[in-house]
Amino acid sequence: MAVTGKKAVPLQTKKNQGSKSTPTIYDLLIVGGGITGANILWDSTLRGMKSLLLEKNDYASGTSQATSKMIHGGLRYLKNFELSLVRESLRERATLARITPNAVQTMGFLTPIYSWAEKFVLKVGMEMYNALSYDRNRNICEDRLIPKYSYLSREQMILEAPTLSRKHLKGAYLYYDYLNLNPERHTCEFIFSAREKGGESKNYTEVTSIQRGADGVYRVVARDKISGKETEYKTKSIVNAAGPWADFVESLAGVPADKHLVRSKGIHVITRKICGDKTVVSKKRDGTHIFIIPWRNKTIIGTTDTEYPDSPDRFRVTKRDIEELLNEINSSFGYTDLTLDDVDFYYGGLRPLVEDPGQTNSTSTYNASRKTEIFDHKDGGFPGFFTAMGGKYTTSRAVAEEVVDKVAGFLPGNYRVCETHLVPTSTGDYSDLGSLVQDLSRRYPKIEGAKLELLAERYGSQAFSVLEHSSAKEETFRLQNGETFYECELSFIAQREDIRFSTDFFFRRSGVGVPGMPEEKETYKIVTSLGKRLGWNSASVKKEIQSVKERYRIF
Repeated sequence: MAVTGKKAVPLQTKKNQGSKSTPTIYDLLIVGGGITGANILWDSTLRGMKSLLLEKNDYASGTSQATSKMIHGGLRYLKNFELSLVRESLRERATLARITPNAVQTMGFLTPIYSWAEKFVLKVGMEMYNALSYDRNRNICEDRLIPKYSYLSREQMILEAPTLSRKHLKGAYLYYDYLNLNPERHTCEFIFSAREKGGESKNYTEVTSIQRGADGVYRVVARDKISGKETEYKTKSIVNAAGPWADFVESLAGVPADKHLVRSKGIHVITRKICGDKTVVSKKRDGTHIFIIPWRNKTIIGTTDTEYPDSPDRFRVTKRDIEELLNEINSSFGYTDLTLDDVDFYYGGLRPLVEDPGQTNSTSTYNASRKTEIFDHKDGGFPGFFTAMGGKYTTSRAVAEEVVDKVAGFLPGNYRVCETHLVPTSTGDYSDLGSLVQDLSRRYPKIEGAKLELLAERYGSQAFSVLEHSSAKEETFRLQNGETFYECELSFIAQREDIRFSTDFFFRRSGVGVPGMPEEKETYKIVTSLGKRLGWNSASVKKEIQSVKERYRIF
């Protein structure tokens, strides 16, 4: 997408570098460290803007950590005839497979059919989905190809999901999207890739004040939530990418709201494995869909979709939320008999949905559009202040491109055009997994192949940097789902990825705690090893172990 009103020229150099006598003035300050803010930082940095991202909690700790762990085209949006959204999602699905291939895996989705009318409707939907994804495998490595959909007979579907109700079962359609094993880490990959190119970011840094000066420069005050220190940042433009908190950020600046933000609550649970190697798309009793997703030797079940009227700062997943979801899966997926004891982990978040003022439809957030709205607040007296609301994880790169186009159109000077659809992140610079593993084995011939393959799958081309921390005597950690985690991974993450608390490491960088809490001795080993690298004393280590344990409590 070309930059509106700007001619693409070579990147400017030494722009607003700052000095002892002249404070830094950023070209762009981004509020929010979810997937949208992360992509905006990556895009703007590649274009040559001096950009800073501020996140009030940890990166990817809000909506971006609460996904169904999919990169998908939005098949169900076809029923609302949102063809442009589906096409955009399918295009961006392919883009993410090209620039971050380590973050996606091809996954089959089974949709059971219980009437001939349903079969006809789904057949039409499958044909449309297939047509809209005509370029799904263009320049995609062979490890990540997306096959065409197919039809399964009743007998074939029973073999795939024997616990499903067989009454009136006619068969199923099998289609394909991508699984995203660790969306929290994937989000951070954009942030840390931007930092390698000169971008800046700070987590646990809450914006408390936004004012626009007479000189047109915004003054943003932010507080470090750990030290309590306040810092003022100057910036020529601001993008509000705070997701469920977007309206709060607007109110800090006094920006008039153009649309009404509705928060939709989504809950997932992770249980013992109850399905095969394909996701089953089942129906709940209210007619909405529920996913049963195979993931890291476990099963993810979700999601719910109900309006959340309270402050996002008070959001939490309750025991009742979990019990209601278990009741639904026990009803729709047959004789699973899941109880609270089967829940190894749970998570939830808030989807920011956009409504016109006066339009309220609190009973149908499930059917609400997932399109993104980008607001330019210049008419409200805030030129250079933009808000991105709504949207979905899959389309975040395209949203960032559109937002940064607007920022580039506002800022003085000239900037490069968007390159994020072409430039891989620091993890995605390889052609295919097999070739990457071969390159790793040539560089590290003494390391066993299984370890190289595992690290290549987790870190892509960044596995070379991870292995620089490896040694013959390094410790290994056994996770609750049977996976192995290596000390070199821990060292790499601790050194460069803004770990302030053990929960940052367990749930948003490494993912070691998401399949379930490791055994107590393994948890102790992990936190102790992390503490050695981060300078924690014994009391801090004990406190951090307790905070990890607390995350598994069901309230």
